[in-house]
Amino acid sequence: MHSLSLLSFVLPLVSAFNSYRWPLNDCLNDHNVPLLLASSVGWAEEIEPYNLRFALTPNVVTIPRNVADVQAAVRCAYDAGIKVTVRSGGHSYGAYGLYGTMVLDLSEFQDVTLDSSNIASVGGGVRLGNMATKIFNLGQRALPHGTCPGVGVGGHGTLGGFGYSSRYWGLLVDTIVKFDVVHADGTFESVTATSNPDLFWALRGAGPGFAIVVTFYFETLPAPEENINWSYTYTFSSAYYAAISFEFATNWAYQNAPKELGFGIFVSANQFVVQGVYPGSIAALDDILDPLLAEMISLNEGKTPESSVQSYNWIDSLTVLGGGHLETPPEGDHSHDTFYVKSLDTHQCTPLSYAALESLFTYLYTTTPPSNSEWFIIANLYGGSDSVITSFPPSTDPASTSSYAGRDTGYVWQLYGYTEDSLPPFNVDIISFVKGMVDALGDEGDLPAYAPYADTELTQEEAQVRYWGGGVDRLKAIKAAVDPTGILYNPQGF
Repeated sequence: MHSLSLLSFVLPLVSAFNSYRWPLNDCLNDHNVPLLLASSVGWAEEIEPYNLRFALTPNVVTIPRNVADVQAAVRCAYDAGIKVTVRSGGHSYGAYGLYGTMVLDLSEFQDVTLDSSNIASVGGGVRLGNMATKIFNLGQRALPHGTCPGVGVGGHGTLGGFGYSSRYWGLLVDTIVKFDVVHADGTFESVTATSNPDLFWALRGAGPGFAIVVTFYFETLPAPEENINWSYTYTFSSAYYAAISFEFATNWAYQNAPKELGFGIFVSANQFVVQGVYPGSIAALDDILDPLLAEMISLNEGKTPESSVQSYNWIDSLTVLGGGHLETPPEGDHSHDTFYVKSLDTHQCTPLSYAALESLFTYLYTTTPPSNSEWFIIANLYGGSDSVITSFPPSTDPASTSSYAGRDTGYVWQLYGYTEDSLPPFNVDIISFVKGMVDALGDEGDLPAYAPYADTELTQEEAQVRYWGGGVDRLKAIKAAVDPTGILYNPQGF
């Protein structure tokens, strides 16, 4: 990986740094830990975030080749009292993997194996597209996870990890049976529900900042043989029709969608798309959706939507969802965006009212977005009486097995504003425009949020409460026990 410009970082520090003999760098060199400095070839590419709204410059980036390198690097930071952030895929909305004085880049941790019990071991730097491909090729197995192939398993797997199959299989975090971790003091441990229940609980839902996960162990499932990627696209003439259609579609799915049906709504300036994935036949999907589609045509003044209903195998379905590619270079996902996002977790028993939705769509239909900007809203169904997310694992209190706080969630919303060409400069008015979407909901917009969609305008305290709710005190206590000096850092974590 990294084209073995690794040559440059295993050598002693270049002369430009001899005048500044920082103990951390000396320690890393003494232990032969691969590193990059501002003078190194490839530095600018290494510290480029996914969200180009940010420009962060850590002092040193380490790129460990194995667990021993991770241990040595963390011990060096621990001894120097230096804060460390961990970078898995580098896809963080807030570029939180680049905030530490020392960044620990896990891109060399690419091993994926499948044992005889169909437990997949996955390196902490593997990206979702590569993970899905390898697990499928090893045994026609699958996991519930997101659709963006460049996302790293580290943040996705420890903060939730939603995919269209999650109502059927649970979140990615729910499939984790073990972690191999390096602690803030450099010690190694295999963490399970019985060996270290507190840390296991924390890592399954609030992971960054508690330990460095070098290997995940996931309980895989048989990949469905047939998967239907489906979508129906509408164009509504007014805020009234958009709001009443949104209310009907979300309520219909919450009340009627079987757990096998992946369901979401995508709204932008020009589109209103009802979409999802179904692991079965087109005929079976038609039977499920017909009542919804008939009413949607009525609400759309009799207009027939554009439709796309395609049957694929598991990997081809993911490939289409991922934008036409699945496998991604381990050392860098070269796609970028420049954006601000907010998220909302609506409660199962109290969906947003029609009045709130009408206010939102009135805002969207009447407010001119800032110059050089675009926007979209996605609302994905998490709950419903049949959802595994809200009842996982069966007959067990979910709060006892995972710190993920969204078990009472009906829908997770992502409200997203970005530059027209996805590149800087970023118009700061986009932030106000996105906040205006939530403000339009009134008091009903005061809701929990989803940590992977990091809202960078929240303080650390605000983020903790919105992301982890009633689990905050326990998480703080676990953090104090496993990392008392606060070496492992996340700006919105613990």
